[in-house]
Amino acid sequence: MATGTDAGLLESPRPQSVYKHAILEQYVIRFATMTASRLNPKRSVLFDGFAGRGRFETGEAGSAEHMMIASQKVKATTQIDLLLVEKDPKDYESLDTVADEYRARGIHIDGYNGDCGDHIDEALQLAAAASLFVFLDPCGAVLPMDSIRGILHKRGNWPRTEVLLNFSADLIRRAGGQLKKGQLDLGGVAKADAVCGGEWWRDVALQAYAACNGKNWESAAEAVAIEYARRLASGTGYGFVVAPVRRQVHHQPVYYLIFLTQDPHGFWVFGVAAAKAREKWIDFLGPDPDEREGMLWDTVADQIEREHSKAIAHITDNLRRLTEDGKPKAVVRHVKGVFGDLYGEAKETAFTAAVRALVKSGEIEFETKGQKPHQHVIRKVV
Repeated sequence: MATGTDAGLLESPRPQSVYKHAILEQYVIRFATMTASRLNPKRSVLFDGFAGRGRFETGEAGSAEHMMIASQKVKATTQIDLLLVEKDPKDYESLDTVADEYRARGIHIDGYNGDCGDHIDEALQLAAAASLFVFLDPCGAVLPMDSIRGILHKRGNWPRTEVLLNFSADLIRRAGGQLKKGQLDLGGVAKADAVCGGEWWRDVALQAYAACNGKNWESAAEAVAIEYARRLASGTGYGFVVAPVRRQVHHQPVYYLIFLTQDPHGFWVFGVAAAKAREKWIDFLGPDPDEREGMLWDTVADQIEREHSKAIAHITDNLRRLTEDGKPKAVVRHVKGVFGDLYGEAKETAFTAAVRALVKSGEIEFETKGQKPHQHVIRKVV
């Protein structure tokens, strides 16, 4: 079983970790407080199955400590309990030391040195009558599909359960190459079979590879990730989104983040969190050398502003299409219709700017103007 991506003697976060941690920083508190608000007591459980060391050598928080910080921030109003699993003994020792700091502050943290799959039942027991956020971020292969589907089926519809997992693009590219060459004895194909819960991925990968004329395995990895998410969610009542995570802007994805939820609000909030995380990630990377040479923009701020303007125009067009039938539209139930291809990239402020401009021009109106952007109900002015 692979250890977490925060594992090992890492001096500082890698670019893909910056993106992932920013999502957790943005999303975990909102998930816990929103989903626990209707429970008595108001309690949520965060399960990190590949928790790593907890903290980098620089003192920066890893994924598990981001969860601890979230729990501490809201403990006056919402109880957030944690269950953390890490296989590597040395990494677990570091993780447990960090956890002790937060236990001393009154945070409930259960920790296990072992395999993630062996502690799913403990997570489900801890989360009885509480909402549950499952974070699976291994350095390599994630849990077998049946294990994850088992969580979804056992939890049911309420209290809310959401899953964010890392699906390795590197694994699929490597396994696809071995499959194409008939190198079935090298281990990659068998590992991909185990992760995907069967051999179905083989045809999906080979067909996508052929469709791009054998140029690379990137499209194959994406196709497999999307089909994996579809199969994972099938028959469970969960919807999904798939977000690529790269080391650099023009690199092939290292992995895909797959997010599963049953609540439309979850898709809205996650998309907003992902957009903010992407901005932090781009700032961490600095100016793109290729773009700088092309003189399209000189700084990260220029890039972000340019993308924001494009996002407003894109969402404006989407809102016109969404409301053209004249019927009221609760935007939270039309997340894809609002953000389109820029879901997870366009910020919520781009949506707000687009709505305001359309209302000001008299093209649409608020049937209900919510206190928060996702609460708006809009319609075309006729």
